[in-house]
Amino acid sequence: MSEIFVGIVENGLFQLLSPKPEVDTQLRLTTSGMHHSVPPENGELNLVEYEANAIAVVGQANSNWIYSASVVDTGEPIVTALVKHIFGR
Repeated sequence: MSEIFVGIVENGLFQLLSPKPEVDTQLRLTTSGMHHSVPPENGELNLVEYEANAIAVVGQANSNWIYSASVVDTGEPIVTALVKHIFGR
């Protein structure tokens, strides 16, 4: 079942902020499904265009990946600043 994840892209990785992780969690995003026979790296999303911005992602988290990932929203600078403030980043 897909969930919505909110975070900041830092150094090309998705820094998860919500749902609130117990420890700092950096995830990679892939368009590949969790049960596909291909490695998740084959469908990895390049997050360079979102660097230092807040994004919302829909997908399924497992280990260090969000599978079937789709970026559904991006934060403009003011939204990114608010997300950082709210989550203490």
